[in-house]
Amino acid sequence: FIPENFQYFSFWFFLCFYFQLFFSFKILKKFTNSNPYSLVGSLFFLIAPIFLYRLQWHYALAGQWVLLFALYLGLTQEIDKARWSWLFLIILSSLINVYYLGVVSVVYSLLRIFNLKFEKESFFKLVKDFFIFVIPLLLTFYVVGYFEISPPDILGLGYGVHKMNILSMFDSTPFNNSWSWFMPDIKLLKGEEMEGFNYLGLGQIIMILLAFTLFLNNNYETRLLSIKKNKKIKIFLIISLFLTFWALSNKIAFGSYTLVEIPLNKYAYGLLSILKGTGRIFYIVNYLLVIISILIIFQCFSKKNSLLIIILFFIIQIADTSAGIIKHRINIFTPTATEIRLKDPIWGDLFKKYKVLKTTYAKNYTHLFWHFSYFMEKYNIKKTNVVAFARSTRKASAESRYYTYDNFRKKKLELNTIYLINDVGHLKHLKYLLKDENVGFFYRDGIWAMVRNEKERMSDEDMEAFKIAKPKLLKINEKKSLYYEDSDNYYGFGWSHNFKKLGIWSEGPVSTLFFRTEKNYGDLKLEVSCRPYITKKNKIFELDVYVNNEFNQNIKLSRKNQDEKIEILINKKLIKNNEVKIDFNFKNPVSPYEVLENPDGRKLGILLKNIEITSS
Repeated sequence: FIPENFQYFSFWFFLCFYFQLFFSFKILKKFTNSNPYSLVGSLFFLIAPIFLYRLQWHYALAGQWVLLFALYLGLTQEIDKARWSWLFLIILSSLINVYYLGVVSVVYSLLRIFNLKFEKESFFKLVKDFFIFVIPLLLTFYVVGYFEISPPDILGLGYGVHKMNILSMFDSTPFNNSWSWFMPDIKLLKGEEMEGFNYLGLGQIIMILLAFTLFLNNNYETRLLSIKKNKKIKIFLIISLFLTFWALSNKIAFGSYTLVEIPLNKYAYGLLSILKGTGRIFYIVNYLLVIISILIIFQCFSKKNSLLIIILFFIIQIADTSAGIIKHRINIFTPTATEIRLKDPIWGDLFKKYKVLKTTYAKNYTHLFWHFSYFMEKYNIKKTNVVAFARSTRKASAESRYYTYDNFRKKKLELNTIYLINDVGHLKHLKYLLKDENVGFFYRDGIWAMVRNEKERMSDEDMEAFKIAKPKLLKINEKKSLYYEDSDNYYGFGWSHNFKKLGIWSEGPVSTLFFRTEKNYGDLKLEVSCRPYITKKNKIFELDVYVNNEFNQNIKLSRKNQDEKIEILINKKLIKNNEVKIDFNFKNPVSPYEVLENPDGRKLGILLKNIEITSS
């Protein structure tokens, strides 16, 4: 019924803007019964920085009207009478984003618990309603794929990092992209800049400060009785305190200073890591503060004056946040001059013939997806591991990598498959293994691809680029620190990240290093600084070392959480063209998941930190 090129995202944006305006208007109209005032008040939510900030690159999080829907139900409806609306909202939020599902579910649960205390609701009725909610929610989870991965794989690293800062409401500049012409950049801790972004805007900051002053002023006591005695608002404020501490996480920070850090049991940390980006939890509190401020101003002044006041604040808000709206958001509605789409005609030729697309480093989120998603759809690719998932089965991804590397070492390439080469290290390893085989290596649009039985299609440019791909130079007596993120590196297959810190982790049964020297120095000695992954399951870690495919030595490591130094003597007779390949064959690698340390499914061996070569 819908054409292939239908503007799905544009329609979603329309819904987000419409419902953002609709629910904020409904809330304000319920308390003020003034159409002009409610309309102007609702405009604040239409240009909220936390809303517009998410539009370009996280479309699901633009659905913040779900939170306003929850505020509407909680502030204007009796909780026990609106349970079917809440059920609809919870199921709806589960189809949009799991963070909004978490917030809406917690808000509803706490509202029902408070209702049990203050309204003397039957406990049996409460339990019955929760069971009524759980059944359709679990069915929804099953249908849309929530159970496709195991519970441990739901956990994400980053709780206590991607969080809110006490000053996040006043920090206008996430990653040097200012949303204010007036408010300065506040230096926050790493991880709080993006996920903790909760900038109110200068207009809303002044409005909230005015409302707070009016609230404490005894002269307005009588006018504010309807707000101060409103039980729903009181309960929501208590819930907001809980949500605020959740957003701040176990590491409460003020600017660049950590004030409180509460140590967590690893199981508590794992449970909280389901929603690791806790800065998003504060969105609903952000909106509640604005709503209450608008209501306080309405109660304290005449209809005409209150309208003029919030119009003034809206003008200030527009003037301030136009820094972000103009520079970072209006341009998203203008067609860009560049495209990610691939240009070289060879891709279309290959996709017409081959219907499986794979990367040499299978994981849940690969940068290659953005280049190839259009072609995968256009040419009806049947199978791929070139994907962008928030979560995936870590163990399955790791085992897929080991299986692929083992096939490469055996020179077994799958038919009907285009392999996208993840990095330069993988390219050099594949060249070592397959340079004499009938395998085509293509370097087009800045991306390397490999296809079985297509060597004759390599252009002169492909062959020249392939020819100059050599192991990286390792100078004599120069210690090199290793980082997985280095584009030009010394590693082949069997290595993985160390969360952007020093070192590369070996993963799987075999890991390979490549390097070359400037000239023939005779016998060499390679010194390797590493840390073995010792657990209760492998108290002695054992590995065999091979140099250019010849057995070198057997090594046993047993010092847990301590760096070890391995010395590998390299006989000059084994060195050809000044190039050296070191294979580490691990006897008993173990994953942190197997020993219940964390959800990491990689079978880890050694954390390789530094290498240095000397003339023996």
